[in-house]
Amino acid sequence: MTWNTLIEEMNLEEIPFANDELSYLDTQSIEVGECKVGAVDLTRVIGTTHPDYQGKTWGQLKPIPGTSKGDFMNNRNVAFQPLKRAIGNVQSLERNPEYYFSRENKEHWSFYKINDDYYISAGNNRTIIGRMFLHLNSQEPLIHGVEITPAKFRKEPVREPEKVSVISRLSAWFKT
Repeated sequence: MTWNTLIEEMNLEEIPFANDELSYLDTQSIEVGECKVGAVDLTRVIGTTHPDYQGKTWGQLKPIPGTSKGDFMNNRNVAFQPLKRAIGNVQSLERNPEYYFSRENKEHWSFYKINDDYYISAGNNRTIIGRMFLHLNSQEPLIHGVEITPAKFRKEPVREPEKVSVISRLSAWFKT
């Protein structure tokens, strides 16, 4: 089958999830269970552990025109787009779109699952590109062979040890 891989040409107005914002998941705020390989419904992805992508919308992270050609010499926006490894990942999509349908284990692509929602822990680029690609081709937004780690929010936040400067320590020592 022939797939449309021109996700960079997609019109944001035709992407119903373009304005959905990815929230940030601080891994210090969760308790995790045992990781398993499974399938993730990309419509249930609501956040990421990557601080560079927090607060960004799916539309803001969509690869821009010129990405598949790697045209960063003539178009600086291609080089400096929000999705850091968009060029290589879009080119991979064009070479092997079947990757997004296969049930093979996908290395370095993982999620935390909290209740029914998912947070990207690795594979931000492939998650964004995969959801765009599957939507463009009117396919079910389901990715198989990814790692899923069940998690829940901690009842009490983890407190970082108080940092005491060397001067404060010396001052306290001289006072005793």
